[in-house]
Amino acid sequence: MPINNLTVLLVDDDEDDWFIARELAAEMPLLKADLSWARSSAQAQELLVNNDFDVVLVDYLLDGMNGVELLGKLKKTKDIPIILLTGQGSAELENKAIVHGAADYLIKGQFSAEQLQRCLRYAIDRHRVNQHLYLYKRALDASYNGVVIADANAEDMPIVYVNKSFERITGYYASEVLGKNCRFLQCKAQDDSARQIMRTALSTKSDCHLVLQNVRKDGSVFWNNLYLSPVPDDSGQVNYYIGIQNDITEQKRYEAELEYNASHDLLTGLPNRALLQDRLSQSCQTSQRHGRSVAVLFIDLDGFKLVNDSLGHATGDILLIEVAARINRQIRPGDTLARLGGDEFVAVLADLAHEEDVVLVAERILEEITKVFAIHEHEIHLTASIGISLSDGNVDDPMQLIQQADLAMYRAKAMGHNTYQWFNQELDKAVGKQLNMRNQIQKALANKEFQLYYQPQIDARSGKVTAIEALLRWPQAGNDEFITPAEFIPIAEESGQIVPLSEWVFEQACIFNQQLQQQGVAELVVAVNVSSTHFQRTDFVATIEQVLQTSGMAAQFLELEITENVLFDHSELAIHKLQQLKKLGVRVSIDDFGTGFSSLNYLKRLPIDKIKIDRSFIQEIIRDHHDAAITQGIINMAHLLGLRVIAEGVETEAQLAFLNKTLCDEYQGFYFAKPMPALQVQRFLQAFSHSPKTKEQTKPRTILLLDDEQNILHALVRLLRKDEYQLLCANSAEEAFELLAMHDIQVILSDQRMPQMNGTEFLKVVKQLYPDTIRIVLSGYTDLKSVTDAINSGAIYKFITKPWNDAELRKEIQQAFLQVERKAQAGRGDLL
Repeated sequence: MPINNLTVLLVDDDEDDWFIARELAAEMPLLKADLSWARSSAQAQELLVNNDFDVVLVDYLLDGMNGVELLGKLKKTKDIPIILLTGQGSAELENKAIVHGAADYLIKGQFSAEQLQRCLRYAIDRHRVNQHLYLYKRALDASYNGVVIADANAEDMPIVYVNKSFERITGYYASEVLGKNCRFLQCKAQDDSARQIMRTALSTKSDCHLVLQNVRKDGSVFWNNLYLSPVPDDSGQVNYYIGIQNDITEQKRYEAELEYNASHDLLTGLPNRALLQDRLSQSCQTSQRHGRSVAVLFIDLDGFKLVNDSLGHATGDILLIEVAARINRQIRPGDTLARLGGDEFVAVLADLAHEEDVVLVAERILEEITKVFAIHEHEIHLTASIGISLSDGNVDDPMQLIQQADLAMYRAKAMGHNTYQWFNQELDKAVGKQLNMRNQIQKALANKEFQLYYQPQIDARSGKVTAIEALLRWPQAGNDEFITPAEFIPIAEESGQIVPLSEWVFEQACIFNQQLQQQGVAELVVAVNVSSTHFQRTDFVATIEQVLQTSGMAAQFLELEITENVLFDHSELAIHKLQQLKKLGVRVSIDDFGTGFSSLNYLKRLPIDKIKIDRSFIQEIIRDHHDAAITQGIINMAHLLGLRVIAEGVETEAQLAFLNKTLCDEYQGFYFAKPMPALQVQRFLQAFSHSPKTKEQTKPRTILLLDDEQNILHALVRLLRKDEYQLLCANSAEEAFELLAMHDIQVILSDQRMPQMNGTEFLKVVKQLYPDTIRIVLSGYTDLKSVTDAINSGAIYKFITKPWNDAELRKEIQQAFLQVERKAQAGRGDLL
């Protein structure tokens, strides 16, 4: 800033000096000065406090103290340039004046106006420069960053200045580093690239920025974020270098922690999915380069959720850490073990020379995990399922190997857990087919491709159609065939698509049944199968209520068919929902009864109306005494519990006749009608005529003749016709079972040697199914052991050899019928 007008304070007790100074100030050629006078130091201090002056002229001797002492006193009052006035000059005085803060000194009587002007100007300029320098120094000392200045022209570029932050960061005092080269801070393991950057910057006299490791005085290493810049003078000559440093050790630690957390599992410390992908890619490249194999093991713990649910997540976390440690001990140091989340681990075995080595590792892992885990005084037993995929490394996407191993792991779980399974192309095709099916289901839902078919259910007593079951069908595009429910229902269950699909079925079935009633076609119950996934939803009952409201159908005409497994997986919740449905008036039946693992204790508590016997028991009911016994047991139990029973899968008259004998309540099957679309079932209902059962007349004497040779049967018929028996003939055991189911037969005469099933085997089954029959074997080939065993077990009543004596054969058969009738009479007597 240019100096033109000055305010000057003269501190002097001599009035003559005041007049002289005032005249000289007025004579200054370039400056104008407003001169004030203080006769004492006290007056000077007062004036300094209350006024702003540019400079002070002070007499060397004043108030009994010398000018140097007064100088210090005034400096404490205000920071202002001070010029000493003295009667004599000397080098010693000059030195004292400068040391104690004087800007300059003048010898009284020996300076002119021009000299005064020069002295005032220089004093003010120097003071301002010193103020700026002082500000800069204070700023550098106050800076949080370390500052170091080195002499660029001196040998070895010694340090000429460091600030307080440099001392704090490095631990060195300024006195310890001034005159030294900065290399004493460098770490022995310094990155060569950082050194090269610094050398290049120094040689080219340019700026540079680098991050390097330095060593503190105590030997600890810190990360230094350094900015190095040359300091040129006015001519552009670089005389100094200034370095601005910042300790970013904590930032580096945090960055390293973030980087570690981004690539590692926080619980176990194992690599996570991101790092696993990188390691797997490297392993594939290495294996491909060396002609080796890479294997991926997908490891999933069996039943881990139970540990969390019963012992808590803290125990579960400790268990996962221990599992990770055990698995890690079973693989090589160069292999990778990662945790994908939950209880899923993936091991990558790279550079395998022998593929069979994978099996050894998998077996060791399984064995190690089965050992007891002792955690918080708990003994925990675990198993694992492992899926294995193998490759030569030549894959487009290495992560595909993990997907393949994952699929194989699910196969291992399906095989019963605690085992391993290999991935194969068939498994891949199956998964691809499932994904494709899922997409097709979604399109079919959107395009309304699904249809409902209906199958009638017949009352055993009246012969009337009392209900229709709604069955979901999915036509294939372009032909008359259907995609079977067994193909798409499990996939819809797994994907959750079953819920909107089920809601559509409920709505369509109820609307159709309501239309049948409004048109006067029939007043029927419509039975709809319930999905396990849908039933478990909290809004299931509300959905049923909404469907009934939308369709306008009364709740009593809707029957829900629920499988045993749906009920007993969540028994208490299931019972509560069933009770809510019963309050609505909806009927409930247990579908496929006997195929699940029912608890009879829960069965007695269930608010249900009907039990539906699975078709698997009906198919062989006339020839398999186990199926017959189970069916009869289910019917008896249901009737005692006040439940109705319906048999599904009734396809033959023999099956129907047998079920009539067991007092089954309702039937459903191809014998009556196949599933039909809505229009066709409506026509069926309009045309259907029922035929209720009639009371049986007096039972005739009926004998079943079984022989695979037709001429033998003809001979027996000619012989026994004269005795007025009802004669039934069969050429095979299969045909004989059907006749037994359809007729009340008292005596059986069977040939011994027949294809597929001989006579004694056939009669053993008959004894289980129809124990009151009299069973006779007729054969020309005597197998004494089988015949003896059959007689001893009670399977046969008599053994007659071929050729037979007509009279004796007729007599034996007459005796057989008499025995049957005596047993029947004895039974009636017991009842009386």
